[in-house]
Amino acid sequence: MKINQDYIKVLLCAFEETEGPDTLLTELENKGYQRNDGEFIFHMRLLTDNKLIERVDGEGGFGHLIYSNMVRGINTSEYHWIIVPLRLTAKGHDFLSDIRQKEVWQAIKANFKEQGLGTLTSIAKSLAEAYAKKSIKNITGIDI
Repeated sequence: MKINQDYIKVLLCAFEETEGPDTLLTELENKGYQRNDGEFIFHMRLLTDNKLIERVDGEGGFGHLIYSNMVRGINTSEYHWIIVPLRLTAKGHDFLSDIRQKEVWQAIKANFKEQGLGTLTSIAKSLAEAYAKKSIKNITGIDI
């Protein structure tokens, strides 16, 4: 499955738009995400892998677990969910802030379509910093 940059952006926005400091799976489902949708699981894994979201209790993952069972000599696996509070990390907030900048998002969409999420977070940060420096120079005349 390929990374869908737009999906990542709106999913991060859904985390940010929750009422409290934590986000529950049920809140994301109320926003239209389905817990067993492959695209949702794939992108949640990427957000977790890149430390943009995390469980509030500090444990790994986001509540999507696989259990292996031996049934009549056959190993079977089933996915299960546990509902755990999740949070948008500081890195997640920063990345979302960066990609909300119109110039940054346009540059990413036009020039970095095939990049992984780790690279995208770095690129977004670099672009946001460059645009900030340009703005500082335009406002103050000081070249940083």
